[in-house]
Amino acid sequence: MGHPDHIPAPEQVEENLILRDSARAFCKGDAGPSRLKDLKQTDVDFDASVWRTIVDLGWSAILIPEDCDGLGLGLNAAAIVAEELGRVVAPEPLIETAGLSATLLSHLPEGNCRSDLLRQLASGDIVAIVCTSEYYTDNATRLPRAEAHADGFILNGISAHVPIARSATGFLLPARLGSQTALFWVPATTSGLGVDSRSLADNTSHATLTLTNVSLAEEMLLGRGEVVEAALALAIDCSHILTAAYLCGLMAQTLEVTLAYLRTRKQFGRTIGSFQALQHRAVDLFIQRELAAAVLNEAVVTLGQSTDARERACVASRAKYRTSEAALTITRAAIQMHGAIGFTYECDIGHYLNRAMVLSARHGNAAWHLRKLTTLLDGADSTDVSQQLSAVSDPPDGNWNELSDEDFRLLARTWFEREYPTELRYPPRRLHWPEIKPWYLKLSAKGWLAPNWPVEYGGMGLSPAKVLIFIEEQERWGVARAPDMGITMIGPLLIAHGDLDQRTRYLPKILSGENVWCQGYSEPNSGSDLASLQCEAILSGDEFVVNGQKTWTTLAQDATHIFLLVRTDKTGKPQAGISFLLLDISSPGITIRPIRNLAGDEEFCEVFFDNVRVPVENLVGELNAGWGIAKALLSFERIFLGSPKQSQYALQRLESIAHGINLFEDTGFADRFTRLKLDTLDLESIYSRFAEIVRDGGTLGPDVSLLKIWATESFARLSELMLEAAGEMGAERGELRFGNGGANILSQFYTARPATIYGGSNEIQRNIIAKHVLELPDS
Repeated sequence: MGHPDHIPAPEQVEENLILRDSARAFCKGDAGPSRLKDLKQTDVDFDASVWRTIVDLGWSAILIPEDCDGLGLGLNAAAIVAEELGRVVAPEPLIETAGLSATLLSHLPEGNCRSDLLRQLASGDIVAIVCTSEYYTDNATRLPRAEAHADGFILNGISAHVPIARSATGFLLPARLGSQTALFWVPATTSGLGVDSRSLADNTSHATLTLTNVSLAEEMLLGRGEVVEAALALAIDCSHILTAAYLCGLMAQTLEVTLAYLRTRKQFGRTIGSFQALQHRAVDLFIQRELAAAVLNEAVVTLGQSTDARERACVASRAKYRTSEAALTITRAAIQMHGAIGFTYECDIGHYLNRAMVLSARHGNAAWHLRKLTTLLDGADSTDVSQQLSAVSDPPDGNWNELSDEDFRLLARTWFEREYPTELRYPPRRLHWPEIKPWYLKLSAKGWLAPNWPVEYGGMGLSPAKVLIFIEEQERWGVARAPDMGITMIGPLLIAHGDLDQRTRYLPKILSGENVWCQGYSEPNSGSDLASLQCEAILSGDEFVVNGQKTWTTLAQDATHIFLLVRTDKTGKPQAGISFLLLDISSPGITIRPIRNLAGDEEFCEVFFDNVRVPVENLVGELNAGWGIAKALLSFERIFLGSPKQSQYALQRLESIAHGINLFEDTGFADRFTRLKLDTLDLESIYSRFAEIVRDGGTLGPDVSLLKIWATESFARLSELMLEAAGEMGAERGELRFGNGGANILSQFYTARPATIYGGSNEIQRNIIAKHVLELPDS
């Protein structure tokens, strides 16, 4: 799937900030969750006085066109309000009326009572509810039936699961009229209309509508045929996204309240938030919240820009799926983390769980959307774009961002398919420099070696969206990973922290392949605890003398240079005495000893330093200030380790296997595969957010650790399902064939094992987030 570029105008950003501040202030005042205890003692769906205030604020008109007395704002504005209402679990019908009903009516043609209904929605004079249950499930045979009769129509049938029907003024009802889908306005007082309401967990209700010879005047027909079906599809997509926004607000507030409780509640003489088991659990909830927010943001942008109904339906369903899963996970865990008090009526946290259950079930729960996405995602990117090469050419000024995402994908896909060596597709291990060097140089000659470097340093300067497309197309075609420490790590580091001489000396040679870099961080007793490193560099005149050892150094045997963290001061805090050096690996005194891994490959190395002399100009930054640079580089590493690359590749191999042996006929496998595909797509969404920070010159915070956690654990789950899918062949070495597909199963499985360890184990990443993002206590 594509990832749309979207940079809102400054005035739009300002308007959104004002709207959010206004919504937040209102919710903290008149609409706080404490009112729900009293509301639950009544037999109503929502507070009419609070709804009146919401109408007066203009939010009921937020998506209604200006010519019908609306504000004519976009979906982003409506999502902001929905998110803030979710923070206080407000039951008022913004999603149902200002979202679903307003969007549906706004996209119908002029005529009959359409404009009057929109004006009444905007003014709050009506509460109009769309009956979507039978329609969105694609079960047209269950729609009520309409027949032309005299000067109007007669309707018969049932419509189920209609939200807050007992509070509605009327219903926007899809029905079958001949062979077409028609939409009718059915006032709640219409003779022959029965409303059988059922109470829900959050004290709201839904109902089954029974229509028995309901007679409607001709003007109650709002439209029929394709225009109605298109409007219904778009309105349902919008309601999914607004529900997702509401659930994002709900889960964010739930997590904030729970974290506050963890910081203050004491057991066994300690604050419970200091227990590592609870810290790691809280981090996993935080990751769920962040994933949901990233998918929601992508969905809002896509619906505002895309004209492709399938793409809109896909991102809307993804948003509903992810937020439903996350909201239920977070609210259920919040009850547990609050202990017995969380299960009492007096504790507000129960309101959040109950509301999450209602909205997660409405308009398709997570399991339903998973099944829908299994179909929507199947073959979504299967177009043979290579045949369209004549339609797109390289931009004459080299500004790839001028191309649309679709054209850039076409260009990248065609070039990789034409130029990449067939014999190197989907290699079972990391290729060594002599094997991959010709491809590296070909990328360099085209100017495609450093997609995320600024143009002024020889990069492509791609937007985050196009970086992801670039990655996706390489993974799709099985392009091997070249020795890329220079491209992904030291290059961006020198651009940000190096001096002019260092950038001039090293960056061109990275692009030309003259310098191949490896990373010297880990030591035998300093892996995740990197600040305890002991490899020492003593300043002697205009040189450093380095002694010590590094280990787990990837492909050091192929490198010409190594960037190194060294101890230059032992007197202060461990982090305060570390410096960052650049070394020529051919310097006298360096010994490299390869380490053979589980698969039998020599991917890692030990590197020994015996009185190695390094010129002082190879110091990056200030003396003893290397820890700050190292942290920046660790951020680059974690965003690199959080790249979707590995998961995309494993997903494609798994899909190839599954098609080869007809595994998709097994619904259990299909569900598990789709979950992992969604995990990978959602990884792309959140990766794009961090990539944009890097490209804009921003500083990555400790929350970037979530990328590494989600990426490596998703990759591990994919490798394990691949092993399971292979059955009795799962333990065979080498490339295996499954029909027309194939994969090296053991290679993927072995590669996934250390992925959760290197770059700082995932347990350490959780500790970082717990302490520096969630601010959980030490004791």
